[in-house]
Amino acid sequence: MKNFIPERMVRATGTMMRMNIDDGDIFIGEFANGAIGSIQTSFVTVGNYPGIEARVYGREGALICRMVEENGIAETLKSASADSVEFKELEIPQRFYPTGGSARESWRSLFYANLTHSFISEIRGDVAGNEGNFEDAAHVQELINAVEKSFRQRRWVSIPLAADGTT
Repeated sequence: MKNFIPERMVRATGTMMRMNIDDGDIFIGEFANGAIGSIQTSFVTVGNYPGIEARVYGREGALICRMVEENGIAETLKSASADSVEFKELEIPQRFYPTGGSARESWRSLFYANLTHSFISEIRGDVAGNEGNFEDAAHVQELINAVEKSFRQRRWVSIPLAADGTT
């Protein structure tokens, strides 16, 4: 976790202030099945603006998912396997985009268009279930809390976290 720009302009006041906001982060994790993964996010770092990159490596293959606007493409998915060790681009199916959407639109509009599309699809009953609910959000928050705890205490942290926040 890193604050690359500690002094920032506060829009409401027009003054510069010190802000303790993480501009970029990266974490690694090990899954119960032995696979490992890394997540890197940033809205300011060179080479990954704005963006999220996830990598997962297992015994039989690996995936790289990038939501980073580069060369006019907002998101990419690549895979490799034991039989084909070099990463190859996978096509992201059209069903994962709103009508008329594609990986070639701006990351900002694509992100919000997908959120809106998912929300409306759930309301209309076009999809069974939903793509994220309170329980999912609670798991994501627990992971964020574990990553921050690991960073602050400079040690591995397991999830689920104990009710008192210890592991």
